[in-house]
Amino acid sequence: MSRAGQHRRLCWPTFNRLSYHPMDAQLIQTLQATHIAAWNEKDRTKRATLLQSIYADTITMYDKELVLHGIEAVSDFIEKLQREDPAFQFSAAKPIESVQNGVRLYGHIDTAQGRLNSMDFFVMDEGKVLHLYAFIDIP
Repeated sequence: MSRAGQHRRLCWPTFNRLSYHPMDAQLIQTLQATHIAAWNEKDRTKRATLLQSIYADTITMYDKELVLHGIEAVSDFIEKLQREDPAFQFSAAKPIESVQNGVRLYGHIDTAQGRLNSMDFFVMDEGKVLHLYAFIDIP
């Protein structure tokens, strides 16, 4: 079997389980605004409501040092970041972009030690974030 054939055979079943729903501009803009609002929200109840509106209950979030499962774990992580650095503030660096069921958002994270650059990559399913990959550029 060719190398390309092996790649298709190994990867296709994973992608086949995701549903492909067209993501219109309104959905993408709502995702950006709500994601940013949730990561800046200090009230746990309000943050949970925001996260539940855009994240699947079974969301998995990945970053360089950890993997989180579920909305509550993500909310706990946000709370920890805010508690450790009261200056924590997340914002968009440029407009959100999508391709098929993938979405990326470049952002800025302002902290007491300065500004960090970030890129969040979302894998969407049925209009909700199923996987979130968080990349941080630490100087």
